[in-house]
Amino acid sequence: MAEAANVRQNLQNVPSIFEISAAETLDNLIYPALSKIFDYFGLRLDFKLWGNLRVREELSPLLTWILQYLYLRNRASSFGESFYGLQRTATGTGELLTRPQQFTSATLLTFLPYIERKLRSRSAQHEDTYAWESYLINLFHAYNASKAVHTFAYLIKQASSHSPLFRAMRLTLRYPSEPPQEDKWTYIFLKMLEVLAFFLQFIQWWYSNDQRRKVGGTLQNPEAMQKRDLPEEVKQTLPQIGKCPICLLPLQTPTACSVSGYVFCWKCIISHMKEHGTCPVTSYPISLDDLVRIYET
Repeated sequence: MAEAANVRQNLQNVPSIFEISAAETLDNLIYPALSKIFDYFGLRLDFKLWGNLRVREELSPLLTWILQYLYLRNRASSFGESFYGLQRTATGTGELLTRPQQFTSATLLTFLPYIERKLRSRSAQHEDTYAWESYLINLFHAYNASKAVHTFAYLIKQASSHSPLFRAMRLTLRYPSEPPQEDKWTYIFLKMLEVLAFFLQFIQWWYSNDQRRKVGGTLQNPEAMQKRDLPEEVKQTLPQIGKCPICLLPLQTPTACSVSGYVFCWKCIISHMKEHGTCPVTSYPISLDDLVRIYET
């Protein structure tokens, strides 16, 4: 009887893969949401280090790390895991995180997604990438495949942890048998941060691709320029049909801007977008998602 009760208690303490996935999703919202807020206010590191080396980096990863470490130290769980009432414990003993495990967990939670996002962004923008960057991208592919295998094994109850990182650190996610012990002000502060989770979700939704396209779609597209209404000297400077409005040469790898409808060379519009963030003809804000390659048949 006692054995059966113990088994039941252990099973009740094991979260489902859906709860774990929800916690991971919330953790993954922190960095992009903070990035949008900081970009809006223009908050980022930008200073000259030495020589021609200049540091231009976001503050979001640093603040994300501090937030995650605060939760791991006080509640032995990440921001998302704490929101869903989960706790990181040692697989064999059930003990809470040690100080090195707290530091390692916060670092992996913050910088692995950050590095992966940066590498994929450089690759998507067809920037010149180094060999080690391609190697790292392949490592992330292998890690994601390994995580999928671990998730499936956890789903069929053949693994004690859902992630290879948890297995490497000998940790697992469980529901705590008793609420965490913390002072009143720490409890109030962390609760206020959890309320911000809804704000983070709203920020991410607002800046999602679908919503951005809806907002962009409400912009009135500019009418085509009528040559007869322009002075003769201006007409001579306009690009001819089949030529790029930026370089005024025949189109190379034609790419359309979905916001304005104009067609440019791929390299020309990418360079202009990185520098100005707008369509060069209409000055509407654009991003990489607004560029569409045109394939001739």
